Amino acid sequence: MFVLKPLVHRPIALLWTGQVLAATGAEFYAVAVVWVAADIIGKDAGYLSALQAGGLLAGSLFGGIVTDRWRHGTTMIAADLVRAALVLVLSVAGLLHAMSLPLLVAIAGTVSLITASFDPSLQATLPSLAPDPVLRHATNGLFDATKRMARIAGPSLIAVVNGILPTGQFFAVTAATFLLSALAVRAVTRRLAVEPVHRRETGAAAILDSVIGGFRAVRGHPVVIYGLLAGLIANGTWAIGYLLGMVLYLRQTDDDPLTSYGLMMMAYGIGNVATNLILASMGPGRPAQRLVASKIIFGLGILALPLGHGHLWLMAVAAFAAINGPLGDLAMLHLLQTCFPPHRLAQVWRMQMCVVFAGMFLAYLAAPLLFGWFGLGPTIIASGVATVLSGLVGVGFFAWRRAAASAA
Repeated sequence: MFVLKPLVHRPIALLWTGQVLAATGAEFYAVAVVWVAADIIGKDAGYLSALQAGGLLAGSLFGGIVTDRWRHGTTMIAADLVRAALVLVLSVAGLLHAMSLPLLVAIAGTVSLITASFDPSLQATLPSLAPDPVLRHATNGLFDATKRMARIAGPSLIAVVNGILPTGQFFAVTAATFLLSALAVRAVTRRLAVEPVHRRETGAAAILDSVIGGFRAVRGHPVVIYGLLAGLIANGTWAIGYLLGMVLYLRQTDDDPLTSYGLMMMAYGIGNVATNLILASMGPGRPAQRLVASKIIFGLGILALPLGHGHLWLMAVAAFAAINGPLGDLAMLHLLQTCFPPHRLAQVWRMQMCVVFAGMFLAYLAAPLLFGWFGLGPTIIASGVATVLSGLVGVGFFAWRRAAASAA
């Protein structure tokens, strides 16, 4: 099924539109947080990014204790409304020239903690919207594309409004999109005849299972384990080499860093969406091969970014690196949906989020030291090399498994 076909179903189209808007607003938020932090504390902005990743990690690890018992629609609406209120505070602080590091730290950490509760609830809602397996596969690809499309729309709009709208007012844009997302979620979830069954157990055993059930479930699944470990490295590279590293690198080397960063992110989004449209319409293919290829492609792209100059170079390399996203993410999504029973799927999804945010947290935490010791360019290149090596390890690992299977 073509990846856009689920949009003929009104509930899917409405929820998806809300998520595209929210993801676009989140792009404004991500740029504004890093930019404001860099204005205040320079290269030490990596510590704020580490705090955000830590909040996402904590929310992913422990959020199931609460969200396993709540209605998914209620969780998503509450997350959107609270995040909108929090980022609006930052917008008002910018208008009043009252922005401070403690305020930014407090709100950024809280927003990250709340954000981690949204995605598992969204993923748990999708089977009710798309019960047919073929429709669900296309819907998975469609919702996987939301953040990728936002990387086109968000940076494009940032490049347009840069110089017109103060960076601090990017938070107001984010707040508006979160409110629109809440309205879309409300309109869709109130019409669902049946919501997925929630776990009702209580006590220490249920709490422990909510936290570590996903980690237990992946034992005996070597391809999934490789994807998680390689993803840990790749997400560290994404954080230190791209999201933070290139912000600081362009601020140091470019005459108009915000426009350059926006164009680079836009090109990455275009590469993401184009790859998503192709792969989601083709089917899952061979997940192990796609996981390995995704890491090699991404690593090569990141290490090449600081080796050239100009908008065309940044955009071309970013678009190439972006192939990694759908190539690896859709392969992992297919593995998770086919290797684990439904009652474990939400736990395994949260476990994958923990691995993603752990990689980002560790990278952000180390970033200020690494940038200080080795410089921005060499650190970005080294992070790309690490991801390429994780892909080459995968080549050897899966070749060894095939040889062992043949010998047996």
